[in-house]
Amino acid sequence: MITKLRKAQDSWIAKAIFALTALSFMSLFGISGYLSRAAENPAVIRVNNQKISLAEFNAQVDEQVKMLRKLFGEEVEISDEMRDSIAHELVQKNLTDLIIKETARDKNIHISNELIRSIIVSQPQFLDENGRFNRAAFNNFLSVSGWSEGKYVEALRADLIKSMLIGNPTSGFDISKTLLDLASKAAGQRKIFKYVVVDPAEIKVDRQISDEEIEQYYSDFAEELIEPEIRDISVLELSFDDIAARIEISDDEIEEYYKSNIDSFVTPETREVLQMLFTDKDKAEEAKKELEDGKDFYEVALSLAEQSKEDTYMGYVAKDSLLSEFADDVFSAGKGEVVGPLESDLGEHIFKVVDIKEGSKVDDAKARKQIVEVLQSERAYEDAYDSVKAIDDEIGGGQTLEDVAAKRKLQIKKITNLRDTINSPYTETAFLYNLDEVSQAVETDNGFIFVRVDKITDAHPLEVEEAAPQIKKMWEENERSAIAQEMVNDIVSDLENGDTIDEAAKRRGLTAEMTEPLTRAQSFAELKPGQIRELFNEEEGTPKQFNIANRSVIAIVSGQPQIKDLTAEEMDMLKRRLQMDIDQEAMTQLLNSYGKDYDVRVKYRQLGLED
Repeated sequence: MITKLRKAQDSWIAKAIFALTALSFMSLFGISGYLSRAAENPAVIRVNNQKISLAEFNAQVDEQVKMLRKLFGEEVEISDEMRDSIAHELVQKNLTDLIIKETARDKNIHISNELIRSIIVSQPQFLDENGRFNRAAFNNFLSVSGWSEGKYVEALRADLIKSMLIGNPTSGFDISKTLLDLASKAAGQRKIFKYVVVDPAEIKVDRQISDEEIEQYYSDFAEELIEPEIRDISVLELSFDDIAARIEISDDEIEEYYKSNIDSFVTPETREVLQMLFTDKDKAEEAKKELEDGKDFYEVALSLAEQSKEDTYMGYVAKDSLLSEFADDVFSAGKGEVVGPLESDLGEHIFKVVDIKEGSKVDDAKARKQIVEVLQSERAYEDAYDSVKAIDDEIGGGQTLEDVAAKRKLQIKKITNLRDTINSPYTETAFLYNLDEVSQAVETDNGFIFVRVDKITDAHPLEVEEAAPQIKKMWEENERSAIAQEMVNDIVSDLENGDTIDEAAKRRGLTAEMTEPLTRAQSFAELKPGQIRELFNEEEGTPKQFNIANRSVIAIVSGQPQIKDLTAEEMDMLKRRLQMDIDQEAMTQLLNSYGKDYDVRVKYRQLGLED
């Protein structure tokens, strides 16, 4: 996703982008500079002398894969088709960016550091309560977003240039009444559909596979009927928890941590306090007398100290937040008691203690346990590397995993029949080493592991008896698919010969469903928007077949109610959508016009994509 410049710089919204790091934002404030250098490897996308290297492109793909996994979970499977789709989109995105960059160079378009800086320092999310730029807020934004400063700066710069060259090219263009009327009729058109779903999974196969068919499948699909390579391994795991548990923390360390983080263990007493402040001692005494006569503190503060309620109310305060001249007096007073006048460099103070919240302290034993766990955890990672280095040296010197484990009182885990398709923290490492080899230390989420390959059973063809269950499953799936396809063909044929969809469905033990009146923006049976549009264009009664996953949907137009009048809100949305479509088409044409005279090259084969 790319950042977009709205109507004014105050409305700049930062979003996830693909921009290349080129300049540090810190340099805009005179703090530091940034230097990046393209990787020395072949260029795969080129617009004149502007290039994207293979390493850069692969890094972009990996970044998008990571983003997908972050959004949908690490377990999400990224298929080759998904990766190719990501790559194709990145090719188009990079071409657009390079054409814009080259056009900006040709037309001598330059965005100054001062403009970039003014945009950043004016953004509401980076301002403190006084409206000043807050560097900490900006750094936090970068950290959460996973961006570098240079990446963010270049994103802003690139989007400003892009906005100047192709942004809102049809601004001010008004949708004609004729076009809007035609579009509203299309949007308001409604049709009723009847459909039947043929799902191979619900089809019953009446016969069993024969021995001859098993033999034929075994011959035809021999390359798929393979017992994969399996491995038995031994794993020595050095977990951070184990390391932490062995670390001894001294009393001095505990005491030092406790003092440095006292707020985590001690909650001080706080008091809800009201305050009046006078420059004149006589006025302060007069106020004190009125309070003793029973007058309200806020009323006296308003009449004699000319203080509003907000100026008088201090809220709940801790002792150390008050000036030393009167902290002891306020915190020794009882609830409801008035204290003062008390003198300070500011004047004469009168206080009232409205409420008292007692302080608290974490039990010493509990606090000690928490501190020990924190300090052990902090040191565990560092100690782990020392232990890993020692183990590497010991294994390199000829010691076995068993020797290492015994010395450190660790257990060795035995794992048998490990396949490379099994999702395990040990799988990748286990298949990188040869028989009897011990891996280097591999870091995991929980610590480090050392893997030894104990046994390798090579991949080999299954015997026909071993493959029989797999063959039967393949055969049944193929049978269901064949029966389902034959059923689909027969239903379509019946419909073309004049049968109703209800008759054709019933003849095959299926039920035809009927929709409510639908517009082009609605759907049924999980049909995609393009399929709905295609179906809308058919004459009433003409069958259309669509494949949805493994299912087939046969649908016909069954009725066409009166066109629905759009509401004012729907008309407004339709007009906006038309405007966006026209704007997008104009942007595409502008981009094409900029790039038509450039030397544009994409090495699709090197990218692993078809030409």
